[in-house]
Amino acid sequence: MTLRPGQRVAFSGHFLLPRADLEARARRAGLHVDDAVTDRTDVLVANDAGSGAAAVRTALALGTPVLDEYAFEESTSLAA
Repeated sequence: MTLRPGQRVAFSGHFLLPRADLEARARRAGLHVDDAVTDRTDVLVANDAGSGAAAVRTALALGTPVLDEYAFEESTSLAA
């Protein structure tokens, strides 16, 4: 999945990198960072798509793709 500038991304869970670094990377790629998953969110970055966390459950219910940290880093490096 390649993320495009203008898309909306939310984050859930703990990551290897500090969340602030991931959010900064998203903004540099031209993405909007959401505080929570909504029907406007294009992708959720989560450390565990099977965690059962509220954000993951919401994303799955809305059909929002869920990426892990590695896939997110790859998708934003392609967009940069």
